[in-house]
Amino acid sequence: MAKIKVMDSHLANMIAAGEVIERPSSVVKELVENSIDANSKHIEVYVYEAGRKRIIVKDDGHGMEKEDAMIAFKRHASSKLLNDRDLFRIKTMGFRGEALPSISSVSKVIMETSTGESVGTKITIEEDEMKVEECSMRKGTQFTVEELFYNTPVRLKFLKMDTTENANTLEVMQRLALSRPDISFDFYIDNRLVFKTTGRGDLLEVIARIYSNDTAKKMMSVNYENYEFKVTGYIGKPELNKSNRYFMITILNDRSVYLPKVQKAIMEAYSDFIFNSRYPFVILKIDVEHSLVDVNVHPSKREVRLSNEERITDCIYNLIRDQLLEKKPLTESNIFRNEIKKEEVLKDENVYIKEQEKISLLLDEDEEKEVAEVIRPTLTKQVVTPSVDLSSFDEEVVVNKVKEEIKVEVKENKFKAPLLIPLCQIHETYIVCQGEDGFYLIDQHAAQERVNYEKLTKELNSEIKVCDLLVPLVMNINPTEMLRLKDKIHLLNQIGISIEPFGLNTIKIDSIPLFVKESNEEVYIEELITQVISKDKIDLDSLRKHVISTFACKASIKANHKLSLKEMEDVIKSLFACDNPTCCPHGRPTIVHFSKYDIEKMFKRSGI
Repeated sequence: MAKIKVMDSHLANMIAAGEVIERPSSVVKELVENSIDANSKHIEVYVYEAGRKRIIVKDDGHGMEKEDAMIAFKRHASSKLLNDRDLFRIKTMGFRGEALPSISSVSKVIMETSTGESVGTKITIEEDEMKVEECSMRKGTQFTVEELFYNTPVRLKFLKMDTTENANTLEVMQRLALSRPDISFDFYIDNRLVFKTTGRGDLLEVIARIYSNDTAKKMMSVNYENYEFKVTGYIGKPELNKSNRYFMITILNDRSVYLPKVQKAIMEAYSDFIFNSRYPFVILKIDVEHSLVDVNVHPSKREVRLSNEERITDCIYNLIRDQLLEKKPLTESNIFRNEIKKEEVLKDENVYIKEQEKISLLLDEDEEKEVAEVIRPTLTKQVVTPSVDLSSFDEEVVVNKVKEEIKVEVKENKFKAPLLIPLCQIHETYIVCQGEDGFYLIDQHAAQERVNYEKLTKELNSEIKVCDLLVPLVMNINPTEMLRLKDKIHLLNQIGISIEPFGLNTIKIDSIPLFVKESNEEVYIEELITQVISKDKIDLDSLRKHVISTFACKASIKANHKLSLKEMEDVIKSLFACDNPTCCPHGRPTIVHFSKYDIEKMFKRSGI
């Protein structure tokens, strides 16, 4: 008797739903992406009881005729992919035809749709039974998904608390809104507005509406285009750093995706500007030829393959670093601008996610648990600002005013070294300076650490000085690495490392670069060998940065060291002669600005 049998369609759809529909946010993502593909200009999303009870997605897209509406719930039914050639030039958000049958197999679905040219169609699906009838409907489509996972109790049981599921759905909606600033989005949780965008095509305006005006004012625009690709978007000032990768958002061809190499390039570009345990706030839109992208490698299309990723990552690294070095944004004191009174937050009815465990779709479970406690206050602030009822205001005037403020801030962000007059020291560690607008605090150790770091870097980059080892260093390496290394020894020789095989799985090193002498030579060379084998090139700058940073730190003025006014002037003068005077090599700020506004507010003189 045959043991292998073909599954029935309902069972196959439920298995597919396990890959596509992980949680309520997955339903929202799939339905909104369908609305985007329908050329919608306004999309409304309503979530009730974290999506367990009901999810409604309403759009003003082109809608469907009765015949198309009925066949749309069949597995692999799609109007977006007609032949194998289309698979290599995917321009739509969805294309597999799995979303609707997967959703309907684990929930109760009502779809109302109309092309606007005839009476609408209403389809109700429950327990794999379809009911079709006519309805009154304007042009567009409305999906109502009820009792998600009602027939898969195990999946329902493993959904997390409401605040966590709402946080995931909020993340999905934020990224969709950022991906398509030309579409107006309204997002509600339990009938209360979380955020609203206008659909005017202005990414900076969307950032302001989702994350607050203050955040948008701390963003700097980037723009680059060549014959291969185009990179646009906004990067945050170093002071706008976060505790996790959630705010490093990459959008490829209007699709929010996870690009590990691009994220690494962003981190490297910020390495001199933020502390090594913090992450930058970056939103980048990358546009490439569709044939160079394979989006069919992940069930939820969260990750993609990109054929020219190396060139794009190099471009992004240079683009961000050049912008940061050009603008040199100083760290501003935000002791007043960021304060939120706890009692006011707890009373605010529009805050739903104030105690949520924020889970990023890009991080693994262990990282997410660590992040949960830290991110809560930030998310609370983000939801408070967009949740204001704008009905009593002239929205056109409000939005234009915000945009003008943001554009002025970005335009005037070019760095000009402030004229500083040193006054005194605090605790023999911080230099107090008077400026044209307020006063400045300079960390004397961090400042001279930056000066020494750049001086050493220039000296060591001029030529590679080699140090012969009195006793050769002998290292054992993996046999596989040994085979791959033999053809690439010449790359190591070019940077002053004399290396040769010394047995079956052993190598001998007779000389090393001079700046490695005081470091752990074995760890350094292991890292070089890994780079040579995996990348066919050596990123010498990143490898020697740690060594130079250590030297610079040891040679710098320490805290609790008394300075004369002349010595303070010398520290300030040499600091602002650096390429990057705003941060030490480890990413800590060297100087903090307290504006006249901060001082007046402290003494209640501002009238605010």
